[in-house]
Amino acid sequence: MLQPHIVQGGMKPAFGVPQEADTTPQPRRNTIFKRIAQYRDSIRNKNYRDSLVRRITRQNVPEPAGSDSTLIKSEKYFTPYSGKVVRDIYYRQVNVFGPRNINDTAFRSGMKLLKFANRLHINTAEWVIRQSLFFRENDTIDPYTMADNERYLRNRPFIQDARVYIINTGASPDSVDLLVVTKDLFEYGADLREITQTAFRGGVSNNNLLGAGQGVDITTMWRNDRSPPWGAALTYTKYNVAGSFVDASVGYTTLNDYTPAAIDTGVFEGAYFINLNRPLYRTSASLIGGLYLSRSYSINYRNLPDSLYRDYRYSVIDAWVGYNFINPGKNGQDPGKKPNVALLARHYNLFFHRNPGQEIFKYDPVYNDRRYYLGQLAVFRQDFFKAHYFFGFGRTEDIPLGYNASISSGWESWRSRKRFYTALELHKFWVTKHEGLFNTTFAVGSFWQRGSSEDAIIHANMEYYSNLFNFKWGKLRQFVTVDFLANPNNFFYKPLSVNLDVGIWGYRNSRINGYQRLNVRSETVYYSPLKLLGFKFNFSTYLQLAQITEKNNAIFKNPLHSAVGAGVRIRNENLALNTFRLAAYYMPDAPAPVKSFYYEITTIVDFRFDISVLRAPGFLSFR
Repeated sequence: MLQPHIVQGGMKPAFGVPQEADTTPQPRRNTIFKRIAQYRDSIRNKNYRDSLVRRITRQNVPEPAGSDSTLIKSEKYFTPYSGKVVRDIYYRQVNVFGPRNINDTAFRSGMKLLKFANRLHINTAEWVIRQSLFFRENDTIDPYTMADNERYLRNRPFIQDARVYIINTGASPDSVDLLVVTKDLFEYGADLREITQTAFRGGVSNNNLLGAGQGVDITTMWRNDRSPPWGAALTYTKYNVAGSFVDASVGYTTLNDYTPAAIDTGVFEGAYFINLNRPLYRTSASLIGGLYLSRSYSINYRNLPDSLYRDYRYSVIDAWVGYNFINPGKNGQDPGKKPNVALLARHYNLFFHRNPGQEIFKYDPVYNDRRYYLGQLAVFRQDFFKAHYFFGFGRTEDIPLGYNASISSGWESWRSRKRFYTALELHKFWVTKHEGLFNTTFAVGSFWQRGSSEDAIIHANMEYYSNLFNFKWGKLRQFVTVDFLANPNNFFYKPLSVNLDVGIWGYRNSRINGYQRLNVRSETVYYSPLKLLGFKFNFSTYLQLAQITEKNNAIFKNPLHSAVGAGVRIRNENLALNTFRLAAYYMPDAPAPVKSFYYEITTIVDFRFDISVLRAPGFLSFR
C-alpha cells in the first residue's frame, strides 16, 4: 500500500508510489548517443539505481483524499503546482492482475499463476503512452491539461486507469517531475453470443496487439439454415495514428453487423468499410472531424427466388469537421467557467449501385439515394469530476458537468425530394447538494417542405443518479430515467415500438406501435463486495413503465405497459470482455404474443458517461 513519508522542506506527510524492482521507470530526455551510453553505464550501478527509486518513490505528492461516494474535481490535484516547469517525465505500469487498483503499486505476489497471467499480456509500449501525452519536458503545469490527459488515457480501449503524479517537488522551488502511471486491460478478449446444435456465434479479439495501441477483432458465425453456412467479420483499429489523435479502423463483415451506414431493410447484409475519427479528445482541442466510407450489399443466405430476394448494393460517404474557435482552455483559462463556441459541418451521401428489382420497393425511401448537408453552432461549458460506482464495478469514472446548447440547419435530398431542416438541442448536467446527479435534455427539430413542417421530433429526457450509500457490506445507488419522444407529423419516419431497450425489456416482436412514447425506468443497483477470480457482482432490481399512442393520440389515454425484474451483472474490469448479465422480468399485462415471464442471459457492452460534447451533426433520432 502507499506509505507515508516526509516531504522535503517540511513535516507534512505524503504518500509515495512505490516501484517494483523490475519496473524501474526511465527518464525520457532528448539525449545524444553519448548520453545514452552514460545512462546505460550508470543504471548498472546499484547506488544510482537505488537513488533513482528513492527519487521516484519518496517525494510524490498525494492525491486529494476522498471516499468512493465523493465527486472530486479532476484538476484539483494539479492546481497547487500550476505554472511550475516540467523537468523529467517518468513512466510506470501497474500489472494487470494482482493489484486491486492503480493505486496499489506496492502489490507483490509469489503466486505462479498470477505471474503467468501477467506474462501473457504485453504491456502498452512506452512510446504509445508518450505519444498520447498533451505535454512534454520544459512545458509548464496546466492543471486542466493534466486532468484532460488523465481522462484521455483512461478512456483508451486498452487502458483500465491512468494517473499523472507530481514528484520530486523538493528538488527545485519552480520545477517538478511527472510520473505517468497506467494500468492496462488484459489485451485478449472473447465473446460467445450463441451456441446451439444449429447455430454458433463467437469471436476473439486483441485490443492492444503487441502493446502498440492497435486492436484486432475476429468474429465467426455458423448456422445450418444459411447458404453458405459460415460467415465472418474482421476489424483492425489503430488508435492515435502517429500522435495525431485520429483513430482509424478498417473492416469487413458478412454477419449483418450494425454499422453506422446500415439502412433499416430487414435484409441480411455484408459490408466493408474505413472509418477515421478525431474526437474532442481534450477540452482545448480546436480541430475535430471524421470520415466514414463503406460499401454494403444484401446476402441471399436463404436461397430465395429472384422474385422475393431483394438484391441491392449501396455505398456511403460520410464526412464531418468541427472547429472550436472560442476556446478558453487553449489560453490557460478554466474551461469550466467560460463557454466554448464551435462550428461544425457534415456531408452525408448514400447512393445505390443496384436497387431491388421488385416494383413494390421502387418508391420505398429506404431503397432510394439520400444526401444531406448539416451545419451546427454549439455553445458548451464542461467541468469534469472523478467518481466511482456508477456504471462500473469500482473503476474510476469521469463525469462531465455543465451545459451544451446547439442549433442545427441544413437540407436533405431523399427520393428526389428536397427538404430544409432546423433543430434546437439543450442539455444540462449538474450535481445536487447531496451529490446526486441530474442529466436533462430537451430537443426539437423539423424538416420543412414549402413552408410546412413534416417529420418533426420532440424529445425530452431526464436522468437522476442518487448519491452512493453504504448498505450492509456493499454500496447502493438509485437510477431513474424519464424519456418522452414524439413525431406529430410523420412523412418518412416509421412508428415507434416498445420492444426491448426502447421500451420494456421483456417485449420481443410485439406489434404495439405509435408516434408518441413515454418511458419511465427505475433501477436500484447494489455493488456487492462479492468477488470470484477477479469477477465482481452488481445486483439490480428494475421497474419499467411505458405508454405509446397505440390507440389514442393522447398519450395518457393509452394502456400502461409495465415490468418488474431482478438481475445480476458480472464483470472483471481487468479483462477486455463484455459484461455478463442474468436477469428475469415479470410483465403482468403483456400483450400477445409476448409471454408474462422473460429470462435473459446475455452480454452487454461497457457503458460510460459521454465525455465528448462535440460530435458529427445529425438529425434527431426517432427510434
